Amino acid sequence: MDRYLTLPEGHFDVFLRDRIEPVVDPQLPREQAGFRRGRSTVDQVTLLTQDIEDSFQAKEKVGVVLLDLTAAYDTVWHRGLHLKLLRTIPDWHMVKFIMEMLSNRSFILRTSDGQRSRLRRLRNGVPQGSVLSPLLFNIYIHDLPETTSRQYGYVDDLAIMLRRTTWSAVEQGLNQDMGILAAYLRKWRLQLSTGKTVSAAYHLCNREAKRELSVSVDNKRL
Repeated sequence: MDRYLTLPEGHFDVFLRDRIEPVVDPQLPREQAGFRRGRSTVDQVTLLTQDIEDSFQAKEKVGVVLLDLTAAYDTVWHRGLHLKLLRTIPDWHMVKFIMEMLSNRSFILRTSDGQRSRLRRLRNGVPQGSVLSPLLFNIYIHDLPETTSRQYGYVDDLAIMLRRTTWSAVEQGLNQDMGILAAYLRKWRLQLSTGKTVSAAYHLCNREAKRELSVSVDNKRL
């Protein structure tokens, strides 16, 4: 009798995810809703909308920054992910297996005229399209630093919101928090796209309909 476990293509990732998800999910921050049971994008949009409406009731001004990460899945640093897996999964053998699976990925570049590159090994990133990748990415950013602003996350889509009584206080707080997040992203080799990261002001004053926030990252205004 064949004693080896065989799984159809793609099902092995599901098997791994189902094994580690019950252990990892309780350790993920409540602000992260991406690919988690009972959570969705709608929840985060609804929560952000409700928080903005609550600020209007309190006669406060609101600033929001929507962060965009460049090729987030492809830039996951393997050594950093290895460290965070060891911190969240109490099974050294499982972590070693996952890292071996990630490190044994390679590619060949083919051009339209038939030329091809030599085989190259991928040293960063998690597999696109794998059901395991969103969970691995959630683990990779599960330790996002706390900020004064409230955080909302859906995998690599991040937003922060700050409500204050004056625009200067909103801008000061958002600038400080973006400095904290930018430093974290640099440390773990994730790339913030300053061209696609935007800030927005929310208020009920028609005279300030064109209000723009002065929020910068690395001396680049958003």
